Amino acid sequence: MLHNLIDMNLSKRQLEIIEASLAIIDQGGIQSLTIKNISKKVGISEPAIYRHFNSKTDILLAILDFFIVNNNQIIQQDLMENQDIEVVITKLFDNFTQIFLEYPSLISVIFSEEIFRNDPVFREKSNRILNGSFEMITELVKKGKASKQIQKDLDAASLATLIMGSLRLCIKRWQMSDYGFNLPEHSQRLRDTILKIILK
Repeated sequence: MLHNLIDMNLSKRQLEIIEASLAIIDQGGIQSLTIKNISKKVGISEPAIYRHFNSKTDILLAILDFFIVNNNQIIQQDLMENQDIEVVITKLFDNFTQIFLEYPSLISVIFSEEIFRNDPVFREKSNRILNGSFEMITELVKKGKASKQIQKDLDAASLATLIMGSLRLCIKRWQMSDYGFNLPEHSQRLRDTILKIILK
């Protein structure tokens, strides 16, 4: 994660604050993320935190930016470089799974629309993630239909919803089970089932 965050031009201290925030969320949930807890975790004063981020929301937005940069860039690159739709969808599932395996606390941030629905800035950022991913996956499906790899009578937007919704549910179930099952195995089975449905 650190190298992706460095690409976002964050300072070393900002990286430390974000890493500490993810650790706090991982241990106590997103409700436990407070400036006081972050300052204790990083080992600096609360006013020092505000020299690097204006608010807790800004820290969460930086985490969301990481997710946008990391996930969307990979999908876009695969779309441009690979003509095999099965390979691109496989990479999509594998990358999504790997991100949450490495940083399970991201689930609480990415899937926290209800908690922050009254925060317009956070809501707008969440919408960008959702809509951006949806548009890219829809484009992927359209590309597969045009190249006759995906059944032509299947609706692209509906398939994008199926892919995103099923993967999201798989990730959320893993979290709610206290990470009690093998996520890569379940994700792979889900991916293979979807591919069997949509590929010609």
